[in-house]
Amino acid sequence: MRRLKWFGFWTLLGLVSGVQLYLADQRLALHPYAWWQALATTLPACYLWGVLSFVVAWLGRRFRVDRANFGRHFFIHLGASLDLALLQLVAAVGVQDLLHGAASEPFVFVQKLVDNFTLFYQWNVLIYWTILAVVHARDYHRDLEERRAALAGLERRLAARPVTERLLVENDGRSFFVRTADVDWIEAARNYVRLHSGDRVHTVRTTLAALEARLDPERFRRISRSALVNLDRIREVQPWFHGDAIVILECGARVTLSRRYRRNLLAPATP
Repeated sequence: MRRLKWFGFWTLLGLVSGVQLYLADQRLALHPYAWWQALATTLPACYLWGVLSFVVAWLGRRFRVDRANFGRHFFIHLGASLDLALLQLVAAVGVQDLLHGAASEPFVFVQKLVDNFTLFYQWNVLIYWTILAVVHARDYHRDLEERRAALAGLERRLAARPVTERLLVENDGRSFFVRTADVDWIEAARNYVRLHSGDRVHTVRTTLAALEARLDPERFRRISRSALVNLDRIREVQPWFHGDAIVILECGARVTLSRRYRRNLLAPATP
């Protein structure tokens, strides 16, 4: 059903564009298109963009144009839009050449490409950025809905279970409590976790997932598969490569924020 809707959307867009081209040619062109020639011009172009839209969507999600990566990723999309626009233009004219040849109608490939290059090329670049904008808008809406759902689930979990304020640790045969508010960050070590509190490191026999379930999610957030950080101890978040980032804590520790957990760290706190 989704494929049929996708095919129908680009077909409708091609038909509307074909009608507009046909009517404009009848009024302005010295040698206007026949109706089938107008459709042969617009439908293949729309179908090709229907295919290329998946490429644009992948590029948009792989190289997000956000504040952290705007300068670098903007130029990646600028180059991609120019390349895909040229590829789509050559492919569309080639398809028209085949259709005209099958109908025994004259169609000069090179001349048509030269005559319409500037107009079609600019439109193709505009279409690329339009698709990219739609992808970002959809992703933004999806992220917003996920955050709302996550916050609702967080509120339910907070209401259903108590939050651990102190952790029992052992060191040199002694047992004592460490306040979770004093912990800067926590890292996994197989069946243990290490609590980093200032220049001290305490080891607790538990898994990171089990400990995370006991901690206050308004204070501790997962930033990678092997690390939790205390939000109150974060001094700065610096962008890194491929969507990752570096979290710098007040104590000077630098912990990697993986792209997968970026939303988890930046999600707003519940009121």
